[in-house]
Amino acid sequence: MKKILALVLVLAMAMGLCSFAQAEGKTISLFLGGGTPLSMDPALNSASAGSNIIRSAFAGLMGYQLDENGNPVMKPELAESVELSSDGLTYSFILREGLKWSDGTDATASQIKASWERAASAELGADYGFLYDVISRKDDGSLDIDVDDAARTFVVHLPQPCSYFLDLCAFVPFYPVRTDLADNEGIWATKPETFIGLGAFIMTEYSVDDKITFVKNPYYWNAENVKLDGLTFYLSEDNTAILTAYENNTVDYIQSISSSEYERLNATYPGELEFYPTQGTWYILFNVHKDLSPAAKQLTVQEQSKARFALGQLINRYEVVTYVTKGGEAPATGFYPIGLADGLNTDVRSAEGYNTWYTGTNTPSDVNPDLTVDQVEALKTLIDLGYPCTGSIEGGDLVFTDFPSIEFAFNNSGNNAAIIQYVQETWNQFGIQGVVNQEAWATLQSKLKAGDAEAARMGWVSDFNDVVNFLEIFISASGNNYPRLGRSIGDYTRNSEVTKDAGIGAYWGPTGDKTWAEAYDAVVDAVKAATDPAERSKLAAEAENILMATGGVNPIYFYTTPQMMKPTVHNVIRLAGGDVIWTYADKD
Repeated sequence: MKKILALVLVLAMAMGLCSFAQAEGKTISLFLGGGTPLSMDPALNSASAGSNIIRSAFAGLMGYQLDENGNPVMKPELAESVELSSDGLTYSFILREGLKWSDGTDATASQIKASWERAASAELGADYGFLYDVISRKDDGSLDIDVDDAARTFVVHLPQPCSYFLDLCAFVPFYPVRTDLADNEGIWATKPETFIGLGAFIMTEYSVDDKITFVKNPYYWNAENVKLDGLTFYLSEDNTAILTAYENNTVDYIQSISSSEYERLNATYPGELEFYPTQGTWYILFNVHKDLSPAAKQLTVQEQSKARFALGQLINRYEVVTYVTKGGEAPATGFYPIGLADGLNTDVRSAEGYNTWYTGTNTPSDVNPDLTVDQVEALKTLIDLGYPCTGSIEGGDLVFTDFPSIEFAFNNSGNNAAIIQYVQETWNQFGIQGVVNQEAWATLQSKLKAGDAEAARMGWVSDFNDVVNFLEIFISASGNNYPRLGRSIGDYTRNSEVTKDAGIGAYWGPTGDKTWAEAYDAVVDAVKAATDPAERSKLAAEAENILMATGGVNPIYFYTTPQMMKPTVHNVIRLAGGDVIWTYADKD
């Protein structure tokens, strides 16, 4: 017993005094990686680590259950039923009878409407606030939603059909909160006494960089089918400590696993390490306000887009997934991931009409077989742009002598550190230097939201299976638009006179003379409004072309989610977007 206690204490010290006390009864403990979420407010959160935890205490009008084959299926959750009008413009929900908040008070349709109004409001300024634009507005600017508390009805009117509206109703930013308890900073969501939801569990403790604990909610509408007595989410970005906790049987489930451990883990724990297919893209982003011009020549904003694209093109995506990540990922050929739908095609990546990029990522070049076709094309682009260099492509010793240094930020989760090291070494090979800064995930998110980052790693996994989910990240109004396309310079101060208005100036589109709103937002709006599947598909391909031409987004690979789960854990709901839902999980 003393040896076990000593081991736990050593591990706790390694994790920054993280404690491992659990709730009583049948509980599951886990690490998702990513550390403390930037926000636990369903409306303000925009990261997977946060949404995974939020789903434990909150729920939407729609939700997920497992079918007889163990696959997740969307069903009414807080609603007992939903009907769609013949014109596709009106969704009529009937709420479940006796619906209660986790403090035992009655939940009403009016409260849900108030919560949606808050999430959509300019005052809150939520990253996902724009998602509510699919709902019509009344003359006073409020959402066009009719409610009747006595009849338990919640009727939503849309300006045009939206094939993914029910998916939105199952998405965290649409989860109802108690607006009488919520503030606009999200502080309420860190306090158990105000973190009141309609989900299966109730928060009992919130400790920054330590843990967030939950117990079963007796007022949950389906509490009789909730098997667990509690959940404990441990918070850390230390891959070593996370894996140690799993191997010591301290936790039941982990994500954020270093690829260097895969071979050993497969041999030691057969069947416990999985690479779960995940609809998402890992990418490198560049702030468009960063001036990439060499000292001797000022590049235009449009020319710098070509330079950014070339930087991404230098990276051998095949080598990244084969020798660095090693988790079954696929090299990215565009921003849309494999398996994403557009209303016409079930997989846009293999559909006619969509372009591909980085097609020569692992093909030796005829010019120099030690370089790939993509790398040679990228080097030629940079030479043509006027970057001075020594050596030659043919000789394999080409080095750029006046490429500005790039500040690169990343959070140390999963294989991020190893990937960034590979990228840095690749760029260094050609004389392109970078200052790499490791940041806590919450710190990095804050920095990106403020615009104060030159380059960073980022990932996006689907919230719902439609191209719109990937396009809306980069509309002008999106708080997740970290390259600052269509956005002002923010807190960034290391710009030049030429790039000070790069985000909002008329530099974009096929001819490089439109604002981002004109070139991109308008196309995304057209995608959302299109009712003809073929036309919608064509517009979705056009939007991706516009985005990729900026060079602000350089996709590297399409995700899988490495995870380990004890054989004693069952009935876990895992979504294509990477979220894990514990509502109906069980444990032997």
